[in-house]
Amino acid sequence: MVVLPAAAETPEAADRAPLPAHEAVYEVIRRGSKIGEVHVRLERTENGIWLFDTETLATARLARLLRVSAEESAHFVWRDGHVVMLTYRQVARAPTRTRYWQHEADWEAGISRTQTYEGDLEIELEEQLVDPLTLRLQLAVELADPANRGQDLHFRVLERDEVEDQHFFYLGHEPVEVPVGCFDAIRMQRFRREGSSRNYESWHSERFDWLPLRILQVKDGDPELDIRLLSSSIALESEGC
Repeated sequence: MVVLPAAAETPEAADRAPLPAHEAVYEVIRRGSKIGEVHVRLERTENGIWLFDTETLATARLARLLRVSAEESAHFVWRDGHVVMLTYRQVARAPTRTRYWQHEADWEAGISRTQTYEGDLEIELEEQLVDPLTLRLQLAVELADPANRGQDLHFRVLERDEVEDQHFFYLGHEPVEVPVGCFDAIRMQRFRREGSSRNYESWHSERFDWLPLRILQVKDGDPELDIRLLSSSIALESEGC
């Protein structure tokens, strides 16, 4: 059960949420071929808690046969323009194994009660801590402030079994073309650690509330996965390239 922290979001604060509830679909391209889609949902539930949920579905025949899929979800509340995490869950399914972990934040005790495929543990919480999923939302909120555009941004992120320093390095302004159109964008590079599969470059536009229009994962200097916005419930008007 998700429990609101002591200073939980009020209905008035919910009306001032820094990002809009929405749904979106991204296509996943690998080496020039579409292999899947990522379905994204951000919504405010009846009790004032926000849910950010993603599901990666295979569209390539082999991946469908192997039942390869991934899910991430996070419950949180907004407080003064910052995510206050409540729960985080990640599941990755493959033919030979399923990997998972989930956090449940107990802010009164100051710990995350964490379950993983390798065992259970407790991790000390910190102020302004985000999880790997709400990290995307917090980055968008930071980019909405003009003072942060053109700057490197730094976050404390609760990963599987520890809190990490993670960074978004500013790479410049440039147009980005995705299936929904072409947009003037800011290009950022997420750096978790050397060699991490979750290092990536991303493009962000004010027209999409600074959420990612494109995410590009690079492996050994070559593009590995190219994730591009296919559709969104947020009305988008292409700027043209």
